[in-house]
Amino acid sequence: MTNDPKKTMLGWVPNYTEPQTQPFQQQPPEYLPQGYAQQPPYEQPYQPQYQQPYYHQQGYPQQYIAPPQPPPEQHQRLARPSYPPAAAYNYRNEAAAIVQHMQHQETSSTKPSKSSQRSIPNADATKGASDRVRFIRLTYLHLLGAILAFAGLLWLLMNNTFLATKVSAPLVKFALGGRWNWGVVLAVFMAVSWVADYWASHATSRKVQYAGLAFYVVAEALIFVPLLAIVAWKTQVIIAKGGGNPNIIRDSAYVTLGIFAALTASVFISKKDFSFLRSGLFMASGAALTLIVLALTFGFNLGLAFSVGMVLLAAGYVLYQTSQVLAHYDPNQHVAASLALFSSVALMFWYVIRIFLRMREG
Repeated sequence: MTNDPKKTMLGWVPNYTEPQTQPFQQQPPEYLPQGYAQQPPYEQPYQPQYQQPYYHQQGYPQQYIAPPQPPPEQHQRLARPSYPPAAAYNYRNEAAAIVQHMQHQETSSTKPSKSSQRSIPNADATKGASDRVRFIRLTYLHLLGAILAFAGLLWLLMNNTFLATKVSAPLVKFALGGRWNWGVVLAVFMAVSWVADYWASHATSRKVQYAGLAFYVVAEALIFVPLLAIVAWKTQVIIAKGGGNPNIIRDSAYVTLGIFAALTASVFISKKDFSFLRSGLFMASGAALTLIVLALTFGFNLGLAFSVGMVLLAAGYVLYQTSQVLAHYDPNQHVAASLALFSSVALMFWYVIRIFLRMREG
């Protein structure tokens, strides 16, 4: 035994080291927004390991080996708590920041830049397409209205007592009174058609355009009255001979509408441009008018072949005008386009009636 208090039977007692306290200053990161409460510095006790003695044989001086110390930043990272605490969060400032950010996004997305305003004024990718679709829809709605008005006027002219006695009978008597009378009727009809087409195509006022379309429909109904009178006489003769009702008007209307629908569908499906028919149609129209003038002058009858040729000519006009409606007409000219289509349908209907008259005479 020894009187040294630090030495025992087992050797030397290691010196006791007091636990050290290492202060750490908590600073908010630079990337955090304003409004977070600043935290006061706090001290995190750091408990280092006791120095472990390395014992040699009793009686020899002791050697102490200090354990490796971690780097200061590691202590700070381990000792730092989650920042900031929930109680110190400023929700009012965050709400204001979110509202300001949303307003900025809204104004930046809705307000176009100056460069885009300079380069593409009134940009609308579907504007041309929607205008063309609307034009086509209006054109065929006006065409349907013109056909229905034409059919209604014909029915009134042939069945209403007042119109039949005051309008239809004098017109039929004058038109069939001589070949030159019929020539006068055709000349007046051509003049009226030119005026109506000019109003519908060149007038800037919408009322004048509708007046041109209505004027042309009335003219077509009046020029059909002599032909329908001939159909009525032929029908009475066929019935008197013991035959049934030939239904010339009904069958002619079905055939005309069927041909028109087939030609229109072919243009819309194929999307082919028939503008190349323009010169050929004008030449064929001039030749047909020349034949009509010669027939009136020399008194010969235009037979079945001429009627078939005129139906083909009307079919060519339907193809040409439908392609014009599909691609070339101005979107504001739906009244003129419907008048042009109606004139082709009326021309085809006239000569289909003549074909049925010749086929069902005997």
